[in-house]
Amino acid sequence: MTVAERRAAYLRCQSCGAEALHEVSYAGRLLYKSRCTACGHEVRHGERDFEGRYLLDLEHRLLTKPGRLVRRARYHPIAFARSFPAAAARQPAKLRAELRMVLDDVRRRRG
Repeated sequence: MTVAERRAAYLRCQSCGAEALHEVSYAGRLLYKSRCTACGHEVRHGERDFEGRYLLDLEHRLLTKPGRLVRRARYHPIAFARSFPAAAARQPAKLRAELRMVLDDVRRRRG
């Protein structure tokens, strides 16, 4: 799951109290923020030291990627061969979008 990936979930809003559709965003595998579509209230999850936790998660994903690729190639060689070129081509843009969102938010908070 990447930061560019946003999902929807019905949650109870802290601000308006309504059980409403929320847009939920992730930075890597970490829940980053949620926004109530009814009132617009936004909650940033794990704001304390988010950057540190995000960097540890990113490091883990980068270090384990080769092993995950080998495992996929071993267990599903045909599907891997078909999907790998397109998946590899998408990765730089996905990572750029993820980093851009996190860095933009850090800049915004620090002024």
